[in-house]
Amino acid sequence: MPAAVGVPAVLRVPAFRNVWIGSVLSNGGTWFQAVAAGWLVLQITGSATMVGLLALAYRAPAFLLSTWGGKLADRHDWRRVGLITFSIEAAGALALAALAFAGHLSVAAIFAATVVMGAAFAVGLPSVLALVPALVPTPKLQEAVALNAAGINVARAVGPLLGGVVLAVAGAGWCFVVNAASFLALVVALLAAPHVQQGSKAPERLRTALRYAFGDRAARRLLTGMFLFMLFAGPMQELAPVVARRVGGGPVALGFILGAMGAGALLGAWLLQVLSRRGLPRHMAIPVATLAFGASLAVVAASPVLWLTVAGMLAAGSFWIWILTLTNASIQLSSPSTLLGRMLGFYQLSVITPIALGSVAFGALAGAVGIGWSLGLASLALLAWGAFTITHPVADIDRDIRTIRS
Repeated sequence: MPAAVGVPAVLRVPAFRNVWIGSVLSNGGTWFQAVAAGWLVLQITGSATMVGLLALAYRAPAFLLSTWGGKLADRHDWRRVGLITFSIEAAGALALAALAFAGHLSVAAIFAATVVMGAAFAVGLPSVLALVPALVPTPKLQEAVALNAAGINVARAVGPLLGGVVLAVAGAGWCFVVNAASFLALVVALLAAPHVQQGSKAPERLRTALRYAFGDRAARRLLTGMFLFMLFAGPMQELAPVVARRVGGGPVALGFILGAMGAGALLGAWLLQVLSRRGLPRHMAIPVATLAFGASLAVVAASPVLWLTVAGMLAAGSFWIWILTLTNASIQLSSPSTLLGRMLGFYQLSVITPIALGSVAFGALAGAVGIGWSLGLASLALLAWGAFTITHPVADIDRDIRTIRS
């Protein structure tokens, strides 16, 4: 039977397609909750620092649990780990919904549920990431990773906008209900996924994984680069409620600002696919994306009006997706199979931890000197890192040990 026109080949793998759809729904629901929780905390406290601390509450568990999550991914059934952790996240969202409908939702309750959900996320993500290369043929791995990232950003484009509308029209409780239902959709997808043989080799110890991560030039640059990118880029997303307030907007404006970043990511994913087919190497695409994102962040930092802020977020999202897709794919293609779970745990740590740290630091800075100056300093840091990496490239980032072995 001929292939369906316009349908990516990797989506014709039923197991991957089901998990991908569940992931898109889950990420969309997460944005409903992010919009509602961030806006409520800002409204109740009036503090940009507290909005930054909310981001820390969700991501702080990664400090302790990401490497353990990687260990679980190397030693246990990836599906089972995902089923347990996503069920916990659904329960956390339902608890917030119940409190909201009962009129007892407080900042303390939002933070408590956020910590629990963040812990489940930190433990489960390495297993879900490790499941992807097991569901698709190796030649389709980068396409699968890119499609995963595109799906996340479909959710990023639509979720915040719809979440802002639901928050304004129906209230925070329904935003939390949508998030709970979205996690249950992913649980159903994982239940339908096949059991995957994870190989006969015993996983390496954490010490071995650390030695590899620090000793391999490509792994070191990828993880360091992701950490620094997220440290300075993450606050733009996490502090979006403060940005929306500066330009005189409410929940709907917040949805547009966050949605623009997701829409830009869709454009960026398409452009990356085109340029990758034409031979753009990953080790050069990552620095280019860092510089372009830094410039886009400068626009958001300086913008006094909503339309220019949305335009800056649209451009930023285009290159945000480059960084995540290329770094994730490079780590999966270049890491030894016995270290894959651990390396994905390190990757998760390099994404989540700096967002938490950066959001608190730049949130406090925004409270002291204003959101414009705060994001402006983050932009300068990104431009400096991008300039360094483009003049000091690491070509090993483009290697594929799976191809070499075959």
